[in-house]
Amino acid sequence: MLLLKCNHFFKLQSFKTLQCQYLLGKKISSIKYHVILLNLYRTYAEYVTSGILLGEQLNCSYTDISCFRAASYQQIAAAQKVVNTLLKSLKILLIFEPWVPTIDNLIVHGQAVDTIKNVSFPLKPLIIGTLTEEAVLYIYEDWHKPVYSTQYTEITVATFNRRALKVLERFPPVGTRDQRLLLVSVGMHWMFACSTRVFARKAATYTYVFGYPLDFDGWDNLTLCNDYVCHGSKLSYVFESALVNFTDAGRQLTTNIVTSWTNFGKIHDPNQPVIPSLLWPKTLINSKQHVYFQNPLQVQENYLKDD
Repeated sequence: MLLLKCNHFFKLQSFKTLQCQYLLGKKISSIKYHVILLNLYRTYAEYVTSGILLGEQLNCSYTDISCFRAASYQQIAAAQKVVNTLLKSLKILLIFEPWVPTIDNLIVHGQAVDTIKNVSFPLKPLIIGTLTEEAVLYIYEDWHKPVYSTQYTEITVATFNRRALKVLERFPPVGTRDQRLLLVSVGMHWMFACSTRVFARKAATYTYVFGYPLDFDGWDNLTLCNDYVCHGSKLSYVFESALVNFTDAGRQLTTNIVTSWTNFGKIHDPNQPVIPSLLWPKTLINSKQHVYFQNPLQVQENYLKDD
């Protein structure tokens, strides 16, 4: 999630790279804003392929924007589901990437995690973080059946290519059991934790790790996320949307989050004017501290440093 304050208004965005990339451009470097980052772009070729297939499902010419606009959101959602089954690529993240914006080399010049390394102007204050088990939902939705050692190795080779050997050395298959939880660990490191650490080293003012699973029945049919900190687990606590269902620990957690983020949105400091129950240390070059949102709340250091 991206909470963007531009002058006197806030804007919420569900994927951090969607508009974060624009914040890395020199054209808006003088704008006053504060950012809270909570989560890849398609290339133009990948975007065009999806667009043509979507047009076929909606009986629209690829260039007929009026036809696309005439379709209902239900028709578009159903067509997108079909298109996702038609896309054949070894790039397993493709299905999870937003369709727009694309890497157009005008506004978006590349993936945010690459762009951040080459930024030459001062970046604005920001909060960035990740979830401890963010990849559970993606892995178990993509592989409904157990993944055993041979298939795990095939997936790793197809995904990481020449780096696959290093990945297998660091995350070798475990015995003969289902390897999906191991895939979750690989996916979490690769898709979420790594990019978070890259941003934190370059730009973050404050960082967090969210490790608190829903403490109420909130996943409906997504029972695979019960007792796991799946992607989106923090939203109920960020927006207090299920406050009446929270345990005492959950209420304490959400109070700290809302207090800290509201403070930051106002004056760039999560610790004032309203003092939260746990003070949030700045992320410094020689002190990579972060708030760990768990029960109990705590401050930790060097998240996944050994990995």
